[in-house]
Amino acid sequence: MKKLKLGIIGSGIAVKELHLPALRTLDTLYEVKAISSRNMDHAISLANECGSDVVAFDDPSKMKDIDVVDIAIPVNLNYDMIKIAFEKGWDVICEKPIAENTQSARKILELHEKYPQRILYIAESHRHDPAIKIIKDHLSEIGEVAFFDYKLVLPTKDSKYAKTEWRKHPAHVGGFLSDGGVHHVAFLNAIFGKYLSVGGFAKQISDFTDAYDTMIMSIKYENGFGTYSVTYAPNYGENEFSIYGSLGTLKMKNSKVTVVKDDNIKEYPVPPANFFAEEFKDFYNCVVKRQKPVLGDPYLAFTDLEMIEKVIK
Repeated sequence: MKKLKLGIIGSGIAVKELHLPALRTLDTLYEVKAISSRNMDHAISLANECGSDVVAFDDPSKMKDIDVVDIAIPVNLNYDMIKIAFEKGWDVICEKPIAENTQSARKILELHEKYPQRILYIAESHRHDPAIKIIKDHLSEIGEVAFFDYKLVLPTKDSKYAKTEWRKHPAHVGGFLSDGGVHHVAFLNAIFGKYLSVGGFAKQISDFTDAYDTMIMSIKYENGFGTYSVTYAPNYGENEFSIYGSLGTLKMKNSKVTVVKDDNIKEYPVPPANFFAEEFKDFYNCVVKRQKPVLGDPYLAFTDLEMIEKVIK
């Protein structure tokens, strides 16, 4: 099995705590060869952690002897890094959101059209959630969909992510609402398909970022409609996803999907999965087989961002 030589652009939390642990489980697929960061000390430290033969750079264009790059940096820098990678002949896996707003995202899509031979995979980890298949497999059991309700309360104030400067003073639209929200709408879109229209409200009730932190989105799909509600401000609350149908209900909560029809209750546990390992495996197959990404399709990533931007604007 061919190993892909990987260069990593970025040295922040996502790389250290999400990407590298996943890549260590895939050492038959990838070999980390280079780390690039604007902070050379950070690049050197991370390169040393990865192995004695991993080279540190403060300029990604200087990286050598690699096949693919993993981009995990402040989202407003994605375009420039993807452009460097394409010019160097590297395939790209890039952390979500695809860009800081849809205007920049369109530029990335246009750039990709100029390099059709390159693979561009937007790493939307939640499309690899095994709950999606369980829900879709049992959705017909509750009859015609009346509406859905996706409610998330995500305490963020004391999280390490909220303390990063680029998230405290975000250049990306809506701050956490797009940074985290693309996960949630990607999950919904994977279940219901392409959205027809969105509307909603957003506001800020916290004091730890310069952006909105609370949103209610109404979404219409071809086969139903419903609401996605999220807040990053409170420090308490429950998360639940419910679909109400003509014959019963389907709910997901605490890693379990429950289907209720009359007095009949069926429960399906959602198996644990490393979403990040799954996306890196999928990216590997796309690169080796020279196939366009499906779960990492940049046009899907554009749609995820577009939905949130429409509500915020």
